[in-house]
Amino acid sequence: MVSTRLVVYVSLVASAAIAVAKFLAYLLTGNVSMLSQVYYSLSDVGNQLLLLLGFRFSERGASRKHPFGRGKEQFFFAFVVTVLLFGIAGFASVREGYAAVGQPFVDVDVTVNYAVLGVALVFESAALYKSYQAIDAEKESERFRSFVKTFRHTKDTPLLTAATENLVAVIGVLVAILGVYLTDATGNTIYDAAASAIIGLLLMGLALALAWESRSLIVGEAVTPRERKKLIAAVESVDGADELLDLRTMHMGPDTVLVACEISFDPDLDTAGVEAAIDDVEAAIREAVPEANRIYVEAESGSMSESER
Repeated sequence: MVSTRLVVYVSLVASAAIAVAKFLAYLLTGNVSMLSQVYYSLSDVGNQLLLLLGFRFSERGASRKHPFGRGKEQFFFAFVVTVLLFGIAGFASVREGYAAVGQPFVDVDVTVNYAVLGVALVFESAALYKSYQAIDAEKESERFRSFVKTFRHTKDTPLLTAATENLVAVIGVLVAILGVYLTDATGNTIYDAAASAIIGLLLMGLALALAWESRSLIVGEAVTPRERKKLIAAVESVDGADELLDLRTMHMGPDTVLVACEISFDPDLDTAGVEAAIDDVEAAIREAVPEANRIYVEAESGSMSESER
């Protein structure tokens, strides 16, 4: 989570630093692709601020009103970011691009655009590299096979949001540079309009993908299949635990997991023996999945089908 916060802070500083510069460049040249870049940078700033707010709320811990803590605050604010900021910024960029179609070409010096976009590319690339390092660390620690698997299965939505946003930022800057160049070289404003629309569509597509991932975590998502297998093996390794009848898990935050299981214990165990076995089960679960900090074990009878495993 420390690396996630660092990624968010780096993205915030980079976005705030170049948002003003992009806006000044737009005022000087009138290129709508630059205006779409302003929308993106402003949404980026708001994005990081909301993610930081999610961090702050999630750290308030358990209470009577929120007995399982407030870890899902991070999932909620990541969802708000994708819907309100990415979606709005994306729509605004497409709208500006559409409005610019057919506009007369104005011959102005676009050097300032290249300078601002060049600086933006450096800052956004640095933020992307930082987020790439964090995503790669997440992939290695969780043993995901690829970055696509990491995108689909990671529970660290703030990191996922910031990293994907940084990637789109770099692509958006490159598209804006191309739009400015083609418009200046040909005298046809359609390239500037198309660049703005492409940036907007890219943002809207990103919003949909991230909103879908956040939705799953807000509803309640289980641990990964690999972690589930580790939990089953951990429970079955405990002396006195005859059979695992049911196992249910849910992420209450990026680093918080609730585990509830029903276990058939050795019938020869007395009450003290069952209590000791339950303590061993909880210890084994924590060792297998350190994020499991809410563990509930119930002694039951029955059998767990292969499909439930």
